Amino acid sequence: MTLDQLRAFAAVVEHGSIRAAARSLELAQSGLTQQIKRLEASLGVSLFARGNRGIVLTGPGETLLARSRIILGECERTEQEFQSFQGNLVGSMNVGVSSEAFARIVPPVLRAFRQRFPQFSVHLASGPASSLLSGIREGRLDFALTLVSRRTDVTDLTSTRLAKSEPAIVCRVGHPLERARAIKSLAECEWVNTRPPGQAGLPSNRLVDMFHHAGLDTPNIVVTVESLYDTLNLVSRTDLLFLAPRIALEQEGFQDALREIRIAEAIPPADLCLVQRTAVPLPPITGEFAKMLISYSRMLRKGAK
Repeated sequence: MTLDQLRAFAAVVEHGSIRAAARSLELAQSGLTQQIKRLEASLGVSLFARGNRGIVLTGPGETLLARSRIILGECERTEQEFQSFQGNLVGSMNVGVSSEAFARIVPPVLRAFRQRFPQFSVHLASGPASSLLSGIREGRLDFALTLVSRRTDVTDLTSTRLAKSEPAIVCRVGHPLERARAIKSLAECEWVNTRPPGQAGLPSNRLVDMFHHAGLDTPNIVVTVESLYDTLNLVSRTDLLFLAPRIALEQEGFQDALREIRIAEAIPPADLCLVQRTAVPLPPITGEFAKMLISYSRMLRKGAK
């Protein structure tokens, strides 16, 4: 098994076919096919099977994909690390960011980072905490800014607290229950969420947990929308309610369209944290971006006191 074979395998998975992968790697299709065959021979398994929609991963292929992402990611990070030792500040990083972390922390820090390292690119991946934590463990993300609660499993990761999450129940201006002050008043409402509920005690389940703590049935979540912007747009045009980051009320285009329903009950807590793998240090420039995010969040906390 060689790195070139792993790169060939990962490219086939990413592009969905031998032909497209060969084109992306600037290789002959026959040469790429031979690399995959040699990789399968060295491992003693078949990595792909033919399906109705083309090639699909076998069980061993799924296992190798997770491993290859970690291996190839570490190779790329190592190359960037040693390039930085030589003063070559060119490269890229992949960072997971929750919608609340993005709105509250990322933009000013990213602007300052780009001024210092103009040739270093940053890819920001959004998603629920479970997806971002999996991305770290699988090597797809260098680190993530995400919600962590008391039941979030980060025993194999390093978590640095940035801020306390500030959620709010959001509705459109003029909603019939805009002035409600108890969660029981919202028991019959329909809700939108950016993801399906998760396990009890996890950030993705805060809305459900809040209802259950009040002795109510599970809230009626009728639609899920991945994009925070699209969710806010939907809430501003319907009677759907949304448990949102409070900072969403300050977003341009929504200040005059949305209102917070200020209920007396506390919303289950969670923290915004910077999470990374414990055993693998960040490359220098990626680590510098992480330090800038931590420093900025501490400055915000001091200013709030």
